[in-house]
Amino acid sequence: MIGKLLWKWIDVILFVIAIGTFVYGFFLLSYIAGIFSVGVSLIILGLLSELISRQEGR
Repeated sequence: MIGKLLWKWIDVILFVIAIGTFVYGFFLLSYIAGIFSVGVSLIILGLLSELISRQEGR
C-alpha cells in the first residue's frame, strides 16, 4: 500500500522534472519555442492532474 503510493508520487515528481528539463532546453533554443513549450507542458500537467484525481476518486 505505502510502496504503491510512494511509487506514484515518485513517478509524478520525475515526470514534472522531465517536463521542466524539456522547457529549459526549448528556452535555450529560442524564446518563442520556450513559450510554446510552456503552453504544451501546462496542458500535459493539467491532463495528468485530472487523471490522478479521477483515479483517487474511485
